[in-house]
Amino acid sequence: MVADTIHVHSHLAGHPTYHILGHELVLDVPLSAIILSAVGAAFLLRYTLSFFRLILELAILPGRDVKSYKSKKGETWALVTGCTGGLGLEFARQLAKRNFNVALVGRRKSALDEVAQELESKYGVKTQAFVVDVASPGTTRDEALSQIALFAKSNDFGVLINNVGASHNMPVSFAETERSEMNQIIETNINWTLLLTHSVLPSMIARSNKKGSPKSLITTIGSLSGRIPSPLLATYSGTKAALSTWTKALAKEVEGKGVDVELVQAAFVVSNMSKIRRSSALVPTPASFVKSTLSSIGQPRGAQGRPYERTPFWSHALLDYAVGFAGYISEISGIKVIDSMHKDIRKRALKKAERAKAGKKE
Repeated sequence: MVADTIHVHSHLAGHPTYHILGHELVLDVPLSAIILSAVGAAFLLRYTLSFFRLILELAILPGRDVKSYKSKKGETWALVTGCTGGLGLEFARQLAKRNFNVALVGRRKSALDEVAQELESKYGVKTQAFVVDVASPGTTRDEALSQIALFAKSNDFGVLINNVGASHNMPVSFAETERSEMNQIIETNINWTLLLTHSVLPSMIARSNKKGSPKSLITTIGSLSGRIPSPLLATYSGTKAALSTWTKALAKEVEGKGVDVELVQAAFVVSNMSKIRRSSALVPTPASFVKSTLSSIGQPRGAQGRPYERTPFWSHALLDYAVGFAGYISEISGIKVIDSMHKDIRKRALKKAERAKAGKKE
């Protein structure tokens, strides 16, 4: 015989009863407590699964390699901006190592020629250099964009790495930032990136819409300064945040047209921009960072829950995840830590400048 009454613990007098599907449900705890427990369990499950996915992606799941964007027939080109040093140079090297021909964009012809010679001799690939000052709007930059657009249209153009970026000489309050410095950062980080992508995107869509053709890839290098608002780097931080929003909007527009668009978040990397010369667990070499980026496409890692965005390097991923873990508390804590760090960096930079000035007078 099946009972018609379902008891939760013992049936005590005065406890509420509910009839569900012909059964009497007797609650020995308040209904509000059960609802709150269910909500808490749901949040706990969400964070548990998110953290489990983070560990899986960092330690086990390989992700998609950039080689999947190569055509089986013919020679596929990748274009890298800011390629004469740091991350850009390493992107060029590792793409050439994977047998991509590499188009190089930079300000100095001599430096571009050096990189081109290295890639051609070491990896046996073709190169094409475009000399342009990306921070200087005008006819010269417009002509370079037209040349790049024509090149993309005439070749199997499969990968764009928007790497070039500009930051402040040292941490500085927004009110004290020189207008020329602001313009350089905005022109380099936002205007050039959007204009270049706009120039090559039609060719990438046309390429990937052909029957049997692989997808194309647009990777824009962001910064955790755009993820975590960074006092004393307000202009730089704002440009990187803008690139994040732009990337996601663009990614949605073209996701059904054969082009993958993503933002890669980076914290400190050994480079001229960061002024860090020694690597550590939190500060990888360009080679380590680029390797993780090109071999884990499609995995958010530290950017859990943020579409079209990823944080590939393991320590950056853990930092990114931690900042977003506790909502307002962890976010505001991150801002305070960055503020304190930048104030200290500025203080040391000013002292160094004073010492250098005093040395020149002597």
